Amino acid sequence: MEVLLRQKCLPGLQRLKLAVANAGDSKLKTLDLRPMPLPDNGAIQATRLVADRLAQRGEFAGAIIVEREGKRLFAASWGEVRPGSGRAITLDTPMLLASSGKMFTAVSILQLVAAGKVELDAPIGRYLTEYPNAEMAKVTIRQLLNHRGGAGDIGILGRDEGANRARVRTLADMIEINGGRPPEFPPGSKTEYSNYGFILLGAVIERVSGMAYADYVQAHIFAPAGMAHSGFPDRDHLDEVPLGFTRYFGEQEAKVPNTDTLPWRGSAAGGGVASANDVARFFGTLPTGKLLPPELFELATMAGDTPWYGLGFVVNSGPEASWGHGGTAYGMDVAVHHYATIDTTFICLGANDMVCNRLIFAWFLRTFPPGDQDD
Repeated sequence: MEVLLRQKCLPGLQRLKLAVANAGDSKLKTLDLRPMPLPDNGAIQATRLVADRLAQRGEFAGAIIVEREGKRLFAASWGEVRPGSGRAITLDTPMLLASSGKMFTAVSILQLVAAGKVELDAPIGRYLTEYPNAEMAKVTIRQLLNHRGGAGDIGILGRDEGANRARVRTLADMIEINGGRPPEFPPGSKTEYSNYGFILLGAVIERVSGMAYADYVQAHIFAPAGMAHSGFPDRDHLDEVPLGFTRYFGEQEAKVPNTDTLPWRGSAAGGGVASANDVARFFGTLPTGKLLPPELFELATMAGDTPWYGLGFVVNSGPEASWGHGGTAYGMDVAVHHYATIDTTFICLGANDMVCNRLIFAWFLRTFPPGDQDD
């Protein structure tokens, strides 16, 4: 039996397919519920309806951009920089990026590879010659870029790690906290997402370039890409950045500001700021060769030993092939991905918990509806 369902809250139809193997069977062979693709800009309009509804409920403040073949199909923003301030969030408002900033670290490392100053398969100990743990010093640049180094987390992002947050200002401070431990597993043997691995990559960038990480990214990524509303402000200089709200920091039901959960400033593992327009500029510049040679850009955005990760980029193969990077933390959520088969970029920056993941899901399912599934 197949039934067409019209959703009450969104445009478009969903198809429900039910089947049994044989007449009289009590168990289903097939249970398939999937949205049907929407024509023209229907997926975008569906996404806007979801965003409007979430914003009206106080669950979304942020910005969305959708571009196809270099042309802007949709761009809008919701909410205020500070509730009640009268300062609306715009497409040029810098917003916290969480782990999406790992793309900047990856591009920076690959620029140094292109310049012959860093080798992908060299151990970090070649560059961080005084690294305190000899086993971690053997982990390679490539292993850190694709989360196969066993480097673990950084010990400052959890709600019970406030003491560490208070003492960390620089990448060197993070290494002081974490530098004594060896890899959590034999490097290269498996994949485990690692924030500390990208801190180590940031330290390599600083050592090789002779510049502070934030200064290097500003000079070699933000400036060439025309990203005028991006940077790494410290916690005392976030007046222009929308205040994030979270339900996850503590046991409370009501949302609270995420201020106390923020590290001192963004780092090589993420946490810098950029506007939605600037992220679009970054995505538009990357394939041009202005930031990376084409062969290194291709290497970064294709799956390697980690099926879902290239070198600093989340990737997906198949009909929905994509590259980009999401990010989520207390009171912030980011979904920024380019879908190669339809040459379309989806950018969502939000100042709430997990909201952009819902919005890109709403858009994705109406753009790439899944096929039939048998259970």
